[in-house]
Formats: sequence, structure tokens, C-alpha cells
Amino acid sequence: MSLHLPPAPRPTIRQRTLALSALGLALAATSATAQTAPPAAAPPADLGYRTVADALAGLRSRDGNGTIVTESDGWVVINEPLATAQWSFTPKGHEAYPAVVRRVVVRGPDRSVRVDVVSLCEAPAEACTRLRQEFEAMNERIVQSVKARGRTGSTPPPTAPN
Repeated sequence: MSLHLPPAPRPTIRQRTLALSALGLALAATSATAQTAPPAAAPPADLGYRTVADALAGLRSRDGNGTIVTESDGWVVINEPLATAQWSFTPKGHEAYPAVVRRVVVRGPDRSVRVDVVSLCEAPAEACTRLRQEFEAMNERIVQSVKARGRTGSTPPPTAPN
């Protein structure tokens, strides 16, 4: 039995801000210096799933066991706090449906921080490109916000004089 729902509207600014804030907090908590990863096309194998439906089913099955699943306006967002990863699944009715975008906060050996983006999109190529560009722009805004706040990551406590 399948349930047919009307297309969901695009996420509101508040909902996107909440999602961005979550990723921004992860960035701020781990960053010394921040940069974005250069855009690169990634094969679906990088996600570990062959289809968007497989990814959603696989990640949903782990809800509460290393992942946190939330839904808002048709978007399914799955956070993996220990991996500093966020998976965003487009809602039905979105031009890039079905698609998933995984963003992972990565710290480099020089303590720089970047956001790696990998996507799997089964929609027309143009819609997939726009979706990826939208996420890359959100990542850049997060990185610039972290830089503007002067967040330099955690620093060790001062040592006591002997």
C-alpha cells in the first residue's frame, strides 16, 4: 500500500537556517581555519549506496543508533554527529527529487576545516547541478560566518607558572 501526499513546499528560511546552524556549530566546534572543498563530481559509490531510496532506507534504519532523523516540509535530514555528517534528502515536488546531498565537516592536517559535499541525484542533470550549487553556496556562507566571528577552534588552557 502506498501513501500519496501532495508535493511539499520548499523549506522555509527558518528551517534552512536551523539546518545551516547545526552544520555551522559543527564547523565552529572543530575549526582552526576554514575553507570550502573545491567542487568535484563524485560517483554514487562515494555515498555507499546505489540509489537515493537505498540511502534513505539504510540511514533511517539506523535512527537513534548513531544517527538522528528529522523531517521538515518534506525534507528528510539525517545527522551523524560522530562523523560530523549531514544527509539532506529532497522532498517530493522538488525539482531535483529524488536526490540526497551528504555534507561532511573534515579537519585537515593543518587544522583547516572544509565541508566535503557528495551528492546522488536521480533527477535531470540541470536540476541536480542547481541543487549542488545551492548546497555549495550554503557551505560557503557557513565558512565565511565562522571566519567572520574569528572562531579559531579550541585552545589549550594556559599553563600554570612553576
